[in-house]
Amino acid sequence: MSAKRILIVDDNDDVRYILLQLLERSGGYDTLGAVTGQEAMGKAISGRPDLILMDIRLPDISGVDATKAIKNNPRTGQIPIVAYSALPLVGWKQRAFQAGMVEYLQKPVNLKLLMETIQKFVPS
Repeated sequence: MSAKRILIVDDNDDVRYILLQLLERSGGYDTLGAVTGQEAMGKAISGRPDLILMDIRLPDISGVDATKAIKNNPRTGQIPIVAYSALPLVGWKQRAFQAGMVEYLQKPVNLKLLMETIQKFVPS
C-alpha cells in the first residue's frame, strides 16, 4: 500500500520545510509543498493528495479562496482540507469552514494534535 500524500501550502519556507520533513520522517507520508494559492490549486489536481494543510494568509489569494476553488473542482472536491494559520480563530474559523475546510488548527500547531488531525482524515 502506498503512503498517503499530503500537500502543505505555506508561504513561509521554514514552516513548509519543517512540516514536509516532519511528516515524511515521523508519519511516513509522501508530501508536496506549495507556496501560493494558485500553486496549491495546480498541485491539488496534478499531485492528487489525500489531504491538504492550508495556510490562510498566502501571497496571492487567501487559503480560503484557494479552498473554495479546490472544493468547486470535481477532480479535487473530495480532498479534505485542514486550515492551519496564525490568524485568530474568531472570524477566520467560520470562513474556513464555510469554504469547505474540515478543521482549523492554530499556529504554532502542537505536533500531537497535528498528527491526530491527519490520522482523523487520512487513516493509515
